[in-house]
Amino acid sequence: MARTIIIYVDIDDDLGVIGIESPVVGDKRVYEAITKASESLASDSDFNSMVMAYNIFKKMKKEGEDVEIVFIAGSQRGGLEAQKKLSQELEEVIDRLRPEDAIVVYDSPEDEKAIPIIQSRLKIAGIERVIVEQHRGVEETYILFSKYLKKIINEPRYSRLFLGVPGAILFISSLLAITGLTSYVAPSILMIIGGAMIVRGFNFDEKLEKWWENSTIMVIAAIISIISLIISVVNGVFTAQEVKGAVYFQVSAVLLSMIPYIAFSLIVLFAGKVISRAIDRDIKLWHDVIKILTVILSYYVMADILRNLEEGIYFLQFQTLYSLSISFITLIASYIIMNFIEKYYGKKFSS
Repeated sequence: MARTIIIYVDIDDDLGVIGIESPVVGDKRVYEAITKASESLASDSDFNSMVMAYNIFKKMKKEGEDVEIVFIAGSQRGGLEAQKKLSQELEEVIDRLRPEDAIVVYDSPEDEKAIPIIQSRLKIAGIERVIVEQHRGVEETYILFSKYLKKIINEPRYSRLFLGVPGAILFISSLLAITGLTSYVAPSILMIIGGAMIVRGFNFDEKLEKWWENSTIMVIAAIISIISLIISVVNGVFTAQEVKGAVYFQVSAVLLSMIPYIAFSLIVLFAGKVISRAIDRDIKLWHDVIKILTVILSYYVMADILRNLEEGIYFLQFQTLYSLSISFITLIASYIIMNFIEKYYGKKFSS
């Protein structure tokens, strides 16, 4: 048991990359890990942080303090998965050592995300951030460039963005050039970049990975949904080529050709979630049923508006407005009623 633990934080799991299994607990194992890291991470700030943590440990030990050193790591995938794994390793260390407080050593803003996790379980007695000054010589710049290039190629969370997106742009641009549709190269590039920003911004890639690991049904639904979205884009491109006339007419025609597939894509995703919840006997499946109904309603309203635009009608007709109001009121009422049932009777069903 130790009163204080020195924690080196490696949230992107560089330890795992070089074959060191975490958590690393104790003077002997930490020394072995540093020795192994010196062979491949000697120029990396992570290595300097390991040495810094070890030096702090030796200094406090020499002063007679009750102290132990540990290395904990997250995941190369980053995000919530990295934080979750680091949290699990921290719990393992706490159960094993029963410390009263901790001194945290880290080197990057990404590692800094671990501090609130540690603080929620232990009193933090000190924080040491290691900042390694980079020289401006050609050789040092080359080493630094090589380090980040290796990260881009080997670590999934970087390779998706820096290799996957440019790769998709080159592939689509080449395909359009072969088919003689070079005028669509620029819009396609913007669409790919925008799609990548949406996917990363809303963490759709992490959600898809969780679906892949936890639910076969959601994987199938996601694949069908993606195929439907691709068809919608292709359909929109060919419609844009064929339709002539005023700008508003062209836009409405393109959108009309795309929204059935977009609506189908969303419905498939929500239906997959309904089936998954039904299998798990989750009463919250009604949330996704409401979403399906909302998508269907939105589709019919948008389709009606776009058809009106094609005919030169620029305002909502009374029938459309009436149907929209009734449907909206029905959905809201259904949501309130189902929310009431879940809140007051959900516990009875679960018990």
